Amino acid sequence: MHAGPGTKKRMPPIRQHGSGEAALRTKPWSRRRMQDRRWTVLGLTALLMLIFTMPSTTSMWKTAAWLVPAAFALPASGSACKFDIYKHFGNLSPYFVPSNTPESLQSGTPPGCTVEKAFLVHRHGSRNPLSDEITVIDDLAYYLGNNSALFSQPQAELPDEYAFLAEGWTSSAFTTNDLSAPGRQQLFDHGVAARLQYPTLYTVEVLAGDQDRVVESAVWFMDGYYGRAANSTATLHTIAEDNATVSWITSMDTCASWSYASGGDIVAAWGAVYLPPIAARLNAVLAPAYPGVNVTAPLVHGMLYACVYGTAVSGVGSSPWCPLFLPDEIRSHEYEYDLLMRGAFGYGLPGDMGAVLGSLLVANMTAFMQRDGGANLSLNFGHDTTIDLGLTALGLAMDSEYPTEGPVNATRAWRTSNQVPFAAQMLWRGLSCSGGDGDEKRIQLLLNEANFDLGPTGCASDGFGSCSLADFVATDRVRAALNVTHGDERWDAACSV
Repeated sequence: MHAGPGTKKRMPPIRQHGSGEAALRTKPWSRRRMQDRRWTVLGLTALLMLIFTMPSTTSMWKTAAWLVPAAFALPASGSACKFDIYKHFGNLSPYFVPSNTPESLQSGTPPGCTVEKAFLVHRHGSRNPLSDEITVIDDLAYYLGNNSALFSQPQAELPDEYAFLAEGWTSSAFTTNDLSAPGRQQLFDHGVAARLQYPTLYTVEVLAGDQDRVVESAVWFMDGYYGRAANSTATLHTIAEDNATVSWITSMDTCASWSYASGGDIVAAWGAVYLPPIAARLNAVLAPAYPGVNVTAPLVHGMLYACVYGTAVSGVGSSPWCPLFLPDEIRSHEYEYDLLMRGAFGYGLPGDMGAVLGSLLVANMTAFMQRDGGANLSLNFGHDTTIDLGLTALGLAMDSEYPTEGPVNATRAWRTSNQVPFAAQMLWRGLSCSGGDGDEKRIQLLLNEANFDLGPTGCASDGFGSCSLADFVATDRVRAALNVTHGDERWDAACSV
């Protein structure tokens, strides 16, 4: 019913991976420096708390606190004491393991259950900017270069976080589209981890969408999973990513009425809300050192991209742009990615389109889970969009409302940072469970190694988020997905121009 792989490709020559270096010891002066910084942070925090209690100066000092960089920013009400900026880059976040969804779920498998098969949908690893994104970053580099005389000669002492501006900054470290070094490492590590965690699961067939970063990601995973024998052991199949090839990995490509603008338009509206205040704050910080500086909203967008993609290309902590932003500003930027992905590849798509497009993934996964015999592992490589559409078809990560112009709901269900960071892993596990009522087949979803409750699909889930496979398949959402075929009446209703 659903299209299978197109061409077979033998894998490129295996890459050689050297051993890691021994961990560096912390030098005494480094420890003292870290201790001094802790006392500085504690002292500044205590001072700000004291100042905020003084009625006559509240307004003045709130303005001063507004200028404090992210490294010293007070946490927002109800937030954790430590804000990890790198877990809030939306679908451009470096890979991390989030909390279970909901957090009340227990981790692992239910008692008496073992994993007997698994269907993996793996996103490609961290990459360089896309062509439209690199333009925004290049515009920032052009502004700095065109005003090098201004930025190289500050008229006042700059806060430490901004000192790099006087030394100059360019966008020369970026290419377009290509997988980055952190991306390669993510996939290799995941391949090794999969082989170690599931030693009884195995396959010699791998499927990837035929786009360079996806194919390369699959190869790096295979290097880690199969090792030196990968070339002679496994076969990498590819399926075209175009508007002529039906594929569950890129189902939107053959939907005539699908448009990226479904997400892009609302991102522009949100940008008009959250970017100008950041520009105003940065201009206030920089004005004493750089009279006449003019940081605009588009330049702020370039700075945020430079932070996010600097991390994607060179690793956590490498971008000088990240420390410039306050936690709430990063949260607002994160919401931009959430709006984009939900609008173009989720519940924001018109009518029934999101569920229809995601149904192809659900149908392929369910068929694998119900199949008797054959390999007990399915390895598939695609995009963040692949995973997001699959969640949409099942009614997972759904919100009752998602305002385009805010306010940002801190407890929203659709969070691309948690769902589809770079190298995201949607792992469907088939469980064989024994109990008082006899043996039972169950299904469980791990999203980036965290348990994800399947109850919202309509099945009765347990404390680990798993459901009876029979109950899962019998839910209205899954039955609807299984009844969609490319070009049928429901497909045409959603995709006809």
